Amino acid sequence: MVVRKASKTDLSLIVDAYRLAFAFDEERTRRYVEMTGLEHFRILDQDGKSAAVWAVVPCGHWFGGRVVPAASIAHVAIQPEFRGGGLAAEILHLSCEEARGDGAILASLFASTRPVYRRAGFNLAGHEMVYEAETSELYKLRQELRSRRLPLEDARDVLEPIYRAACLGQSGLLDRHDAHWNVHFNTVKSVPSVFVFGDDEGYAVLDTSKPGLIEIRDWAAINGAAARQILKLVGTFSTVFERVRWHGAPQDALVFAMPDKGWRLVHQEEFLIRVLDPASALVGRGYASSDAELTLALDGGSPLRISIRRGRADFAPGAACGGNVLSVQASHFASLYSGFRSASFLHRAGVVDGDPETVRLADNVFAGPSPWVAEHF
Repeated sequence: MVVRKASKTDLSLIVDAYRLAFAFDEERTRRYVEMTGLEHFRILDQDGKSAAVWAVVPCGHWFGGRVVPAASIAHVAIQPEFRGGGLAAEILHLSCEEARGDGAILASLFASTRPVYRRAGFNLAGHEMVYEAETSELYKLRQELRSRRLPLEDARDVLEPIYRAACLGQSGLLDRHDAHWNVHFNTVKSVPSVFVFGDDEGYAVLDTSKPGLIEIRDWAAINGAAARQILKLVGTFSTVFERVRWHGAPQDALVFAMPDKGWRLVHQEEFLIRVLDPASALVGRGYASSDAELTLALDGGSPLRISIRRGRADFAPGAACGGNVLSVQASHFASLYSGFRSASFLHRAGVVDGDPETVRLADNVFAGPSPWVAEHF
């Protein structure tokens, strides 16, 4: 069994694998490879034959106002004749080892079959949510519209600082790689329109290629006025497009800005994370708690003692910190770490153990906005 980086001669193999695994046509696969970067694709050869294809994309996840280095494992395609032999687990292990060697602290992915990924140490860590609304409702917004349109080729330089500013108050969002921006700016089926609002307080990338539906491919709003301006602009399209769709948060700024009813959740899925280095992960993220001390005892590992001061954690291995010891099943640590599940919830579920005071302390330590991502990777 050999894992190697893909080369140009592997393009036909990738096209075939994604046709069989995801029903991608050749144009879609070649465009996906182009946007992602061929250098991020991996091929697993077994017994002289190519058995699987996938991508490992460097990125980060925002937690507590800080970026935790990560890698996204995307579009794992195992050829039909090699399925059922445990290759998925081996691919995940090898990908995580590669990511760790390249400096990643977390590995993240979307899973088609969760049991396989959970056995490999991944667990639920946040939401992907897609909302839809009737554009006819948006005329009711009372908000001055201050926007300017950007040429697509100049957009990223303006949009990226706005996006990063919006990430400061969120959890889970990607610190994006070129591959993620490329997907939002994809021009194969249509050329998106880019608008910036106010004094660079928000933006929206609009796709008008679908009859009756205007899609917000990407957006960010630093404040409520920017969120209302995004919806106000979309409302000016209401005579042509009856509906608008966007990726949003569990507590979503555009939903909050809606003037009335008329919105609905049309898709929800969860992404998974594996914490590759628990000690570095605890030190790497930010915290809402200003001061706290907590020891986490993960099964199969040494106690992790963290001391939080002004939202930053220091790590010291060894003795427990007083009575504040929280025992956590390692397979569920990612859900606690990301804030997807609270310590109280996990305690009731029987996968976390500690006295009531310690559980409440852990609730506060890992408190924050519900984690989510703005794209499917």
